[in-house]
Amino acid sequence: MNLKDYIESGLLESYMMGELSDEEMKEVDRLAARHPVIGQELEKIRKGILTYAEATGNRPHPDVLRAALKTLQDDQEDTQTGLSKLQDTSENRIKRFPVWYVAASVLLLVSIIFNLILFRKLRENREEIRSLTNQRTLLAEQVETASLKLDDAETRIAHFTNEDNIRVRMEGSEISPRSFAHVFWNKKTNAVFISVDNLPEPPHGHQYQLWAIKPGQSPIDAGIFDYNEQIQKLKVIKGDVMAFAVTLEKEGGTPHATVEKTYVKGFL
Repeated sequence: MNLKDYIESGLLESYMMGELSDEEMKEVDRLAARHPVIGQELEKIRKGILTYAEATGNRPHPDVLRAALKTLQDDQEDTQTGLSKLQDTSENRIKRFPVWYVAASVLLLVSIIFNLILFRKLRENREEIRSLTNQRTLLAEQVETASLKLDDAETRIAHFTNEDNIRVRMEGSEISPRSFAHVFWNKKTNAVFISVDNLPEPPHGHQYQLWAIKPGQSPIDAGIFDYNEQIQKLKVIKGDVMAFAVTLEKEGGTPHATVEKTYVKGFL
């Protein structure tokens, strides 16, 4: 016999609870007498139950014992011999397992059920907190986005109302008729700002580039910019500028404009 497997089978706990048949109870007694390790394990179980019961400070109601004894009596023969055997067995079981062990077991079961309910409630609360946290994060992101849009709007208004700025509206070309953007060219500082109003997302590896057009000259690089940022400051452009245009170029820009890829253009 593998004593470890026998000990871990749960039979010893059932023995202490008085849940085994008479034959099974006797078998445990025989094995405990033959193998000290089984007797030691029974003692550990007994002490554990006693410790738990003492810790809870609870004792069973007399009805608990009477109900347990009645259940045992219903399972036996109604003859005098059977009743005597039941009395002996019941007394032995009560000696092995004091009456208030029943209350301790009931309290343990109630405690387990309560902990399961508490755990489920805690998990629900955690999910609710996680949901509220996500909502708060989303709200914060929305507020930040709205704040950025407000900043862009204020900057845009400032450029529109600045008397030193020359505003140029660039209309869409044949390849992008719905596109448009604004250029603000400051007469005092020669600084150039672009307002990206409606430009399609450029294909991968490409970027938009602004060009200043002067009479009799090739387009002058005024800087590359991001299509999804509204107001951006580009290069300083001096001289007699007659128009501005935006072309689609390879990422990083180019020194020479790809005229056939002009998306928007506007004259002063």
